[in-house]
Amino acid sequence: MSTRGMPAAAVICLLALALHSGEAAAAAAKRTITCPIAKEYSLKFEVPAKLGDLPDVNFDYDSRVTLFSFRDRNLLLVAVDDVVPSRVRVVISAQLNAATGTYDGQFVVDFGGNQLMIDNGPISCSVSR
Repeated sequence: MSTRGMPAAAVICLLALALHSGEAAAAAAKRTITCPIAKEYSLKFEVPAKLGDLPDVNFDYDSRVTLFSFRDRNLLLVAVDDVVPSRVRVVISAQLNAATGTYDGQFVVDFGGNQLMIDNGPISCSVSR
């Protein structure tokens, strides 16, 4: 075996690894999580491309996500009201159900305007590309 081919092989391996990492990040950015909260209401958001970024949520009241984690077979999302940041609007905590491929757990939401209107219960979130 020639030693002249070794550096080229190492470069090819590193290039392939870099391309694979880029594909994984692009694939993660295209994942969408859908969590049905009520019979007629679902919370839907995209998984951010970069670790540490926060998704935008489509909640009835202007809200921003302050905590998001989607790794190690766990899903955690906390969103607060834009106007009153001390008012928590959405909390979802779920774990991967390997049998169904869904993330099953609990939710708490505040659908109230000027007054609290708390709802909670089980949730089953699906992930699509």
